[in-house]
Amino acid sequence: MKCKVFLSDEGYGHIVRQQAVINELQKLSDNNISFTIQTKNHFDVAKRLIKVDEYISRFNNIIWSKSKTGSPNLPLIEKFYSDYIKNSDNYIKEELIDFKYDFLISDFVYEPFYIGKKLSKPTFGICHFTWDWFFSKLYPPPLDKKTITHLIEYAKMATKLYFPPFTPDEIVKNYKNFKKVPLIVREKERNLKVDDPNRFKILIIDSGSGILKKSIIKALKNSSLNKNFRFYVSSKNSIESDNVITLQENEFLMDYIDQMDLIVGRAGFNTISESLAYRTPMLLIGESMNPEINENILNLHKVGLCSFIPNYEFENNFNNFLISFVDNEYYNLLQKVKKHNIPTNGAEVIAKDILRCI
Repeated sequence: MKCKVFLSDEGYGHIVRQQAVINELQKLSDNNISFTIQTKNHFDVAKRLIKVDEYISRFNNIIWSKSKTGSPNLPLIEKFYSDYIKNSDNYIKEELIDFKYDFLISDFVYEPFYIGKKLSKPTFGICHFTWDWFFSKLYPPPLDKKTITHLIEYAKMATKLYFPPFTPDEIVKNYKNFKKVPLIVREKERNLKVDDPNRFKILIIDSGSGILKKSIIKALKNSSLNKNFRFYVSSKNSIESDNVITLQENEFLMDYIDQMDLIVGRAGFNTISESLAYRTPMLLIGESMNPEINENILNLHKVGLCSFIPNYEFENNFNNFLISFVDNEYYNLLQKVKKHNIPTNGAEVIAKDILRCI
């Protein structure tokens, strides 16, 4: 059988999720499925992390623009999506040329659902938020109602949509063709050991597009002299200090999560999922006008599974905040994270369900 996987051209989360799902499908089908990955902006990362038969570098018609502060750039988003329906029709026409696939997976691109419906091929959508919800939560909404409705109607054509824990209820209620699944966490490929037993180890994770780079550098300049802490960061965000360990850009920071005492960073869903899977406490940073990030923080904080630091505090008062946090809050948070009972075998559940459907 042949499967085509469509990835949004935004961040690394879609790549990591699909690595986990594809690995499970390959394992459960005895490698009887041939996979094609299609994406553009992070094509090289997708090729490095997901081992499949074919890769296609093509923009999948979903993206959002950011300002220098990381908040959504509403005028640019509005400009791009003003022609979305026309672009969507052209995209579908091109995809239908030499179509050779038995089923499609989307994370989270809308056109495959229409294509699957038209050709009577099963289609499966995997995400923790939908782009129609994301854009409708911005103010003023950069997409008109016709375009939002277009997106929702296409998603309703999917054979099945899979939503993990903490997916906003506002999204789920739009669809009948969904299945709630556990957190989607990839199998860890390397057994890394961080030999630093006498320090409080903190991994600082940015987004794939480096939204927090300036904030991280500023925070470390104000905090790296504290010898009780050891900071682990990407080489893209490092400063020179004996107390800062830089990890190379080709290393996957999330491979270090289980070796850390604390994860500090933006509330991307894969960071959240892997931190919960390895039971490492999180101190999460908000983002201006980003409904996904703010919803993730709100939902996790509600059940006591994360703490929050405002961006201003992170940049200007990180050292003092950390000292107070570790003394007064960390160990209570650690106990809650250690005891949570949220399942993390979402990739296996999804793979088994897809195989039943095809």
